[in-house]
Amino acid sequence: MTASKTNSAATTEPGALAEMHAVALERAAITSEELRRSARAVRLANARTVSRASWAIAARIAYQTFSPVRRSRSGLFGFLAFFATPAALAVVYFSLIASSHYTSEARFAVRGGARPPIDAISALTGLASFTQVQDSLIVVNYVKSQALVEALDRQLDLRAIFGRDGIDWISRFNADDPIEDLVKYWQGHIKTSIEAPSGIVTMQVSAFSPEEALRIANATVELSERLVNGLSTRARQDAVTEAEVELARAETRLTNALSTMRDLRNQQSTLDPQRTAEGIGRLISELRLEKIRLEQELTASKRGDVSESAPQVQIMRTRVDVIGEQITGLEQLLTSQDDTEPRTIAGKITRFDEFELGQQIAEKQYTRAAAALERARVDAEGKHVYLATFVHPVLPRNSTYPKRVLFSLLGIAAAALLYAIGMALWRATLRKLAT
Repeated sequence: MTASKTNSAATTEPGALAEMHAVALERAAITSEELRRSARAVRLANARTVSRASWAIAARIAYQTFSPVRRSRSGLFGFLAFFATPAALAVVYFSLIASSHYTSEARFAVRGGARPPIDAISALTGLASFTQVQDSLIVVNYVKSQALVEALDRQLDLRAIFGRDGIDWISRFNADDPIEDLVKYWQGHIKTSIEAPSGIVTMQVSAFSPEEALRIANATVELSERLVNGLSTRARQDAVTEAEVELARAETRLTNALSTMRDLRNQQSTLDPQRTAEGIGRLISELRLEKIRLEQELTASKRGDVSESAPQVQIMRTRVDVIGEQITGLEQLLTSQDDTEPRTIAGKITRFDEFELGQQIAEKQYTRAAAALERARVDAEGKHVYLATFVHPVLPRNSTYPKRVLFSLLGIAAAALLYAIGMALWRATLRKLAT
């Protein structure tokens, strides 16, 4: 009995082991199949995650950023304070409150009647000459200056235009502010640029209505034209005035020289001492010839045995003596041994020569001054500068500011950035306090 039980156990043990081995293999196959399915699901999930669109990734980042709102009251407060409120204010302001800006544009150039000389830099680079750029810069600086603002305020009442009730309170100008603040406000509503090759000035004026923008732009162009015309007139007047002053000085010198010569003639009782001297010289020559003739007759009388006491001899001798005295007197009238004697003809000639030299110099200076004045007038006409406006301001149709949708989105993005920075700082502060 015992032996039979032993044999039966020996025969059943190998069968049980085989059955257990089969069960184990089956379970291993099931487990392997489950692992394969799980790996396949993970791979599919990763593939779907990688292939998601950028908006989904952005949504996940936003979810991770704004998820603290669900977990704490401080997160909710930060969300409202740093994101919701600024974003709502930006959207409401740019969409509903912000006043529309209208821009009117004008283009002009400063030109002159005479072609400006081309300098070396302009010849090499092809840019506008220094004179053209300088004139354009003068106009550009003028349209942004306090002088233009004061002129526009007197002409159009800028304070009333930019401070009326229909403008939102952020963009509105306070009419009680000083002129310096009005100049800064005006500089934010005007834009200018200069094209380097041609010197063309582009001016854009913005206001809160199309009509106001057009009025201000037209007035600005008109005042700029007045400025350029004034500069041109002043330059021409300066050049001509200087020449006129020099001509007046030369005329005064010439008048004084002529007056001095007239007084000298009246004082010396002669018009031309040179001609007087020539006449006296001819008279002396004639007297000397007459004296020589009489002396020859006296010599002939002596040889002819004519008595010395004869009447005709006495008369001839008397005439010779008188002619000799006349010659001596005329020679003393012409010259004198004393060089300082002013009454002689030679002294008069010296004084007349001095004054005539001054008169000739004055006449030449007057002639040159008159010619210089004429050249200055011709050059002044050639230097005429004017403002050539080839694009006149027109009435704008559409507003240029603000870009309501774009600025609203930018406001939301700025609020999100502010919230992200605020929450990052808040978390860093909490971690620092916890440690």
